[in-house]
Amino acid sequence: MNVLIAPDKFKGSLTADQVCNAIEVALKNSATTLHITKQPLADGGDGTLDVLLSIENWQTHTIQTQDPLGRKVTARYLSHNEEVFIELAEASGITRLHSSELDVMTATTIGTGIIFKHALDQGMKKIILGLGGSCTTEMGLGIAYALGFQFLDKNGDEIIPSGGKLLDIAQINPPITSQPFELTILCDIENPLYGPQGAAYVFGPQKGASAEQVITLDKGLKHISDLIKSQLSKDISTTKGGGSAGGIAAGLMGLIPNTKLMSGFDYLSHKLNLSNKVQQADLVISGEGKLDQTSLNGKLIGRLSILCKQNNVPLDIICGISSLDQEDQQKHAIRNIYQVANEAKTQEDAIKHALQYIESMEIKM
Repeated sequence: MNVLIAPDKFKGSLTADQVCNAIEVALKNSATTLHITKQPLADGGDGTLDVLLSIENWQTHTIQTQDPLGRKVTARYLSHNEEVFIELAEASGITRLHSSELDVMTATTIGTGIIFKHALDQGMKKIILGLGGSCTTEMGLGIAYALGFQFLDKNGDEIIPSGGKLLDIAQINPPITSQPFELTILCDIENPLYGPQGAAYVFGPQKGASAEQVITLDKGLKHISDLIKSQLSKDISTTKGGGSAGGIAAGLMGLIPNTKLMSGFDYLSHKLNLSNKVQQADLVISGEGKLDQTSLNGKLIGRLSILCKQNNVPLDIICGISSLDQEDQQKHAIRNIYQVANEAKTQEDAIKHALQYIESMEIKM
């Protein structure tokens, strides 16, 4: 029996590689003779860099940059020929901050912009940006700032952009000279930039934004969208997925020429030859920390379930906790769902000891 183990990470608990290994241990407790293939997955966001490292001859670069609050940190990016992969979370991710430090009004993506500049200075021509794990809501203006864009207030004074300063920006000046490059942004959500389903209202509270701050941020996102339309002749107001990572997808689409959005799942699926691996499997086991409706709407688990359904391959999910009902399960052809929460005493216990709980699971063949 051929089993493909292909999970995402358990955010805040286990890497995708660790989940793979834990599921393998659980499977070896089965009496069935198995041929196991392990393929850690990611959705183009945080964790993608490590998955890419396992499949291609990428060169790793480690440079000094800054975290979302401006403190010095080191971060990695990958290069292969003239192509670069940059993971937003490396410098500008929420994991860079303690929960008590979350401040969506002041956090910036300048650190990621410094990585961009370093890569371009090395002569790179194509950048792939993996979104996910963001703690900012400033449309990627920090990235643009590091690349030489100027943001001025109504008095002509320069502003260092952040979520709390979006409404103060009155003028956007692109750099006089710049290095041309192609930018592909990996994005698997469909939320627009602003409005009830936009970056501020849907994702702002997860980044520590209060109800009042969410309103201010949403107004700021619309304001910058209007400025980009009037000053740079780009309409990003209805960009599908534009609200991803605090509006970075829409912001960079509006500011940087030769920018396109691409599904993170599609990008990695192609790199991993995932469709072929699913076709060769008798069972696929995937997983993530929290399994809910958002998991099925264009994200990794949902896309993988479609691939399994197309090839008539059963899919099992191992997760920390699930809120899916039987109807959801049947609709997406998910055979079994195994939850760490069913065994753990508390949420803290589930996060801390997820590895041991997964290893001891009895997976039905």
